[in-house]
Amino acid sequence: MEVADVTNFLAETTPFDQLDAPALGHLSSHIKVYYHQAQDHVSISSDRLLIVRTGIFSLYSDQQQLLTKLQSGDFYGYQQLLTGLTDNDTLVCDEDGLVYWLDAAAFHQCRYQYKNIDIFFQRLFSRRLHQYREQQQSSRFTLKISDIVQQRKIAIRPEQSVQAAAKLMSDSRVSSLLVEEHDKLVGIVTDRDLRNRVLALGLPASTQVSQVMTRQPQHIDRHAYLYEAVQKMSQHNIHHLPVLEQGVCCGMLTATDIIRSQQDHPVYLIGEIHRQTSVDGLERCSQQIATLAITLSKQQVPAYEAGHIITTITDALTQRLIYLAQQQLGEPPCVFSWLAFGSQARMDQSLNADQDNALLLEKEPQGEVAVYFTALADFVCHGLAQCGISLCPGNIMATNSELRLSLKGWSGRFARWIATPTPEALLKASIFFDLRVIDGSKGLFNALQQDILQRTAEAPLFLYHLAQAALQRTAPLGFFKNFILEQDGKHKKGLDLKKRGISLITDLVRVYALSAGIYEVNTRRRLQQLALQGAIDSKDSQNLNDAFDLLAQLRWEKHQHDLQQGHDVTNLLDPMDVSGLARHQLKDSFAVINDAQASLKHRFCRDM
Repeated sequence: MEVADVTNFLAETTPFDQLDAPALGHLSSHIKVYYHQAQDHVSISSDRLLIVRTGIFSLYSDQQQLLTKLQSGDFYGYQQLLTGLTDNDTLVCDEDGLVYWLDAAAFHQCRYQYKNIDIFFQRLFSRRLHQYREQQQSSRFTLKISDIVQQRKIAIRPEQSVQAAAKLMSDSRVSSLLVEEHDKLVGIVTDRDLRNRVLALGLPASTQVSQVMTRQPQHIDRHAYLYEAVQKMSQHNIHHLPVLEQGVCCGMLTATDIIRSQQDHPVYLIGEIHRQTSVDGLERCSQQIATLAITLSKQQVPAYEAGHIITTITDALTQRLIYLAQQQLGEPPCVFSWLAFGSQARMDQSLNADQDNALLLEKEPQGEVAVYFTALADFVCHGLAQCGISLCPGNIMATNSELRLSLKGWSGRFARWIATPTPEALLKASIFFDLRVIDGSKGLFNALQQDILQRTAEAPLFLYHLAQAALQRTAPLGFFKNFILEQDGKHKKGLDLKKRGISLITDLVRVYALSAGIYEVNTRRRLQQLALQGAIDSKDSQNLNDAFDLLAQLRWEKHQHDLQQGHDVTNLLDPMDVSGLARHQLKDSFAVINDAQASLKHRFCRDM
C-alpha cells in the first residue's frame, strides 16, 4: 500500500487529523501494513502502536474475558508504550481487515512534538480504567455441563435384569442408568422405561436390560455449554442425556439438573428463604450462597451487581428471621424499624461481611417493650450468625441495648455526634451515617433520616471532623508510585482492598453526601447524585466511580479464588497475582483516591 493511502487515512483519524501534511507524511513512512483473516491471532507482544484500518478485532484479557472490540480508527499498544507495563491480552481478528503498526520511536517523537497527541493517548489510557473488563450480558445458559454435573457414573451391564436395574436406581437415588458393555456406552434405561416397557407390558423381573433400554442414545460432551444440552433435549424430547469426556461416559445430565441449576439464581433462593419455617431451614438456604457466588462469577456478573444480590439475600434472611421471631414471641408491643448500617445499608456486601444492625422503636425501650425487643434482637442476630453472617466484633448489633432506641433516643444520639463531634467518636460513629430500613416501619425510619440530613447539611464543624476521620487512612501508594504492602494476622503481605481502597472512597463520598443532604446511601448512587447537583465535578465523580468499581471487582475476584481454593475469604490481594494491566489500574485507582482526599481536605478542612 502506498504511503499516500496511509497518509489519507491518518488525516481522517483522531488525533492525527490535527497534524499538517509534512508531519503526516513523516509518520506514514514509519508505518507497516499487515492483513489478517478472520480467526487470526494478532501478535501484540512487540513495542509498537497498532491502528485498525479495516475489519473487527476482539481483545481478550489473560482470563479470556472480552475487554473490547477494536474497529477502524481504534488503537492498541499505547498502554505499553506509555507505561512500560506488558499485558497478557489476546487480539483475535473477527472480520478480515488491515492493521497499521507504528514503531515506538515515531510514536514517542510524535507525542513529544505535539502536546495534543500526547494528551489524547494519556486520556485514552485512563479510559481503560473506565472500561475495566467490559462485561457481556450474562445468561444462565453460558454455564457449561461440567459446572452442574458431577463426575458420577452409575452404570449397569445390558445382560443384567430389570430388577437389578430398579434396585440400583433405588439404592443410588437416581432416575436413570447408563448401560455399558466393556466400558462403552450402548444405551440408557430410565424409570419411565421400567414403567412403560416392563410393568405396563407385564414382563418378568428377570427381563434383561438390553430388551428395554434406549439404544444409541443422544449424548453430549462434558465441556459443552448448558444451552446446547437444553437444545438437544428439547429437540429429541428427552429428559436424560449421557455426558462424555474424551469419548468415555462420566455421568448423566437430567432435566432435574437443569432446573436445579436455575434454583441457585437469587430469585429462586430468595423465594425459598421466605418459605422456611425454622432457623435450620434458613441455614440450609444460606449454604447455597457460596454456590451462587461461584455461579455469578462464572456468569461474569460485575462486582457491584453481585454485592447488590448478596445484600438482597441478607435482607431476605433478616426479614424471615424477624417473621419467625414474631411467630414465636407474638405481636410486637409497638411499631419498629429494623435498621442496617455499613455495607448492608449501602447494598455492597461482600462474602465475608459481618452484621451491623439496630432497632428503631416507636416507644421508649422500657418494660414489656424492652423485654420483647431484647428477645427479638437475640433471635434475629443469632439466627443470622447461624446462617453464616457473623456477629459484629465491635458489637454494632441490635443485641446491644445501646442500639435499641426510640426515635427520640436515636435523634438525640445523632444530634450529639453532629453538634459536638470529636475525632475519636466519629471514627467509631461514621458507620451509623450509612443506614437503611430492612423491615418494619418505613415512616419511622424516614423521620429519623430526614432529621439527620437536616442537621448534617448545616454543621461545618461536624463535616470537618468527619472529613478528618475519612483522611486517617491513605491509599497504599508510595512517593514513587510503588505499592505499600501490609501484613495480615497470618503474615501474608498484600494490599487490603477494603480498608485501604474501597472504604476510603466510601468514607469521603459519605462526607460530600451528608453535606449535600443526599438521601442515597449506596456509594455509586451517591456519586451520581453529587455530580447531578454539582457538588462534585462530573469528571472527579466518574473517576471515583471507576476506581470504586475496579477495587470492588478485584476484591470480588479475590473472594471467588479464595472460595474455590477452600481458603478463608480475605480482602488482602498480592498485586503480583493480577495482570500488568490490573496492577497499573490499581495504581491509577489509588492515585484517584489520593487526589480525592486532597480535594476533600481542601473543601472541608481548610477553614478550621
